[in-house]
Amino acid sequence: MLKRKKLLFVLFLLLHSPAGLAGEGSHSASGTPRGNSSESELTRARNEVVQKMRETREGAEKLLALHEIARQRSAEEYEQRRELYYQGLISRNEVLQAEHLLAEAITRVKEDKRWLAESDMALTEFAMRDELLRLPRLSLGGYSETGSLIRFNGETAWRLADAGNIEKFFLNTFGRVLPISALGQTATHERLHFDHRNAMDVALHPDSKEGQSLLAYLRQAGIPFIAFRNAVPGAATGAHIHIGKPSSRG
Repeated sequence: MLKRKKLLFVLFLLLHSPAGLAGEGSHSASGTPRGNSSESELTRARNEVVQKMRETREGAEKLLALHEIARQRSAEEYEQRRELYYQGLISRNEVLQAEHLLAEAITRVKEDKRWLAESDMALTEFAMRDELLRLPRLSLGGYSETGSLIRFNGETAWRLADAGNIEKFFLNTFGRVLPISALGQTATHERLHFDHRNAMDVALHPDSKEGQSLLAYLRQAGIPFIAFRNAVPGAATGAHIHIGKPSSRG
């Protein structure tokens, strides 16, 4: 966990340091453009951060595999003890102990998957940051689509409190709960100094059937969004839909 926090802190420094803004056409204090050397150093530093994040992710995937095995074993142990309890061979307390261990194992697996999802999304947004900066600003009601991004600057003054309407639409349409990965500000956004207080992220690929239906609903309702359709090479996922105005830097 400490290694993950250090990695995200380094990512934050690269995103928000003066050097991290070189891609936006910034100049040196003397008024002269930054040279190719500085740009090369920035590119190298960014690549190093991405590589470290990928290595950390690989380690997290291996840990998830181990925790999945432990969860399965705990589930089998719990079922065995339940059967023995019904046969009158062991006490109820022994069953409760196995149930507690199973709950802990399930929690570990969920935490691993949550962190992997956050890592994938951070990699995706980090890798696409320069592309976002190069795109022209959208007028109110404007729509833009590229091979990597879909943007819509809806006229509706959408608030996080209105998320229930989107959740209701999705549940009624697809019969399952909207897969929200981040509702408002999260610890990850805090570490990256992103203002995500009035936005939410949905773990859907924008080109999937569910993603397309959600985007159509958002456009019809005038709700602004930005959809990341391309995952980063080397990551299993990362595509998602950001509902609300783009997260600004704090």
